Amino acid sequence: MIALTPKRLVNVYEERMLEFLKTCLGNGYMINPQVSLSQICELKSNLSLELKNFYFTSNVDALITDSSYQPRLVVEFQSHYHDSESARKRDSKKACLLAAAQIPLIYSRLKDCGLLHLFDSDNDNEIILNLFTGESFDSAQAFIKSYCQYS
Repeated sequence: MIALTPKRLVNVYEERMLEFLKTCLGNGYMINPQVSLSQICELKSNLSLELKNFYFTSNVDALITDSSYQPRLVVEFQSHYHDSESARKRDSKKACLLAAAQIPLIYSRLKDCGLLHLFDSDNDNEIILNLFTGESFDSAQAFIKSYCQYS
């Protein structure tokens, strides 16, 4: 007999980030945690073996879709684990595949005791939200929604 037990889909940090995204987006969007890249991007050309393996085995932290289930935005939740060289390489591959599929990608990272940094994959735009005071919430909400409205 095979022994399996249910496993929690997200950790506590991811859960908080998903709750935050819900407060930013409202009813017009759906947030889907831990979605496989191969479910949101259709392979139309050959990839190197390394990139193809990554495509079929990698997930995104949060996929935001519109009401017709079209991908609008991917949000990756960063932590100090993403500072390693191997994690940066994985993040780069993910960014490359999402860019090819024309799906916007942003990152979130909690720093400095309650400051949430939201930034795009090029580090061109960054919003810092104080989670304790709510300072810059409107800017963070506008930042997220602007990527969701991308077409």
